[in-house]
Amino acid sequence: MPSSAVFRAAALLLCLSLCGAFSPACSPLPLRRSFAHAAAKGAAPVGGRKVSGGCTRLRMGLFDALKELAMPTEIADTADRAPEVAAATGPLSFVAGVSEVADPRHPMEDAWFVGESEFGMFDGVSGAAKSENQDAVYSFMLSDMTQRMIMNQKVKRGEVDTANALEFACSALADTLSCGASTACVAQIDTTVPGYTTLKGVNVGDSGLSVVRRNAEDGALKVVWKTNPQQHFFNCPFQLGGSSPDSPDQAMKFTVPLQTGDLVVVGTDGFYDNVYENQMIDLLEYTKDQDATAIAQSLVGYARQQQEDPSILVPYGVEAKEAGQTWSGGKLDDTCVMILQFWNPADYPAQEVAAAAPEQ
Repeated sequence: MPSSAVFRAAALLLCLSLCGAFSPACSPLPLRRSFAHAAAKGAAPVGGRKVSGGCTRLRMGLFDALKELAMPTEIADTADRAPEVAAATGPLSFVAGVSEVADPRHPMEDAWFVGESEFGMFDGVSGAAKSENQDAVYSFMLSDMTQRMIMNQKVKRGEVDTANALEFACSALADTLSCGASTACVAQIDTTVPGYTTLKGVNVGDSGLSVVRRNAEDGALKVVWKTNPQQHFFNCPFQLGGSSPDSPDQAMKFTVPLQTGDLVVVGTDGFYDNVYENQMIDLLEYTKDQDATAIAQSLVGYARQQQEDPSILVPYGVEAKEAGQTWSGGKLDDTCVMILQFWNPADYPAQEVAAAAPEQ
């Protein structure tokens, strides 16, 4: 290990040694919006099990930040670096679940949508200028407009281009002189190539998307691909909106092949700023038999635990230290997490699929 990494690990160990373990109780977090299940008609949720949801209580160790340094993660910023997968017997189906909780200091600014084969997440930038004349926060307007553009593409062209949809949505809002700014993560599930299901999309800013897969060799979950946050400098993410110099053509474009059993975790910085990757993996293992909504609720609930603890060292605090700033405890923020569970309908007998189909 290089000397700089050794020094960084030692510093993190010293900080973590001062932090106490914690496990305060937390309440279930309800969905604030509803949406139709994205799975095809007659599709079953992963494992065929329905769970009402709730918040997981989890006691984490003192070495989470150190484990983060050593955890192997394949990060890709171009499509050809994403892990390859074997061809499946048919296109994969997915079910989605979302949970969110607002920063108590202001109205919710995290927005999202889930469609038949596309989804998006948008984090309103609190420091951006806003107008009292607008009917909605800019992130909600951008979410709604992007989904509208995607629906128009389906009707007119029969195919989806997420980059184009986001660009036209931003342009449409600029024409209305809308104020505000937002990050954006927009993706579609493409099954046009026989035997392959591919995640295609764009990401602008510091919301994150992680593809989590169970290792065939040791059976452990690991992040096999994730987006890289885009920031001008510490705590200043790339953002879209009338008051920002950034534009959709600066988006990170990605193409990631998926396989049955994959989990896609999409979250705003309220989640990723407060939860280390290894903590996320532990939570996903702990909730592996639950449905997508229950898993999302567990991740959001744990993130809020972290945010309200004044003595811990969270990823945001590590980044602050690297930027020469001082930060203590969690970072309170709007928090939204979307979970997508992928599975192959061919793996389920027809009667099991019909019996376990999600309610519409």
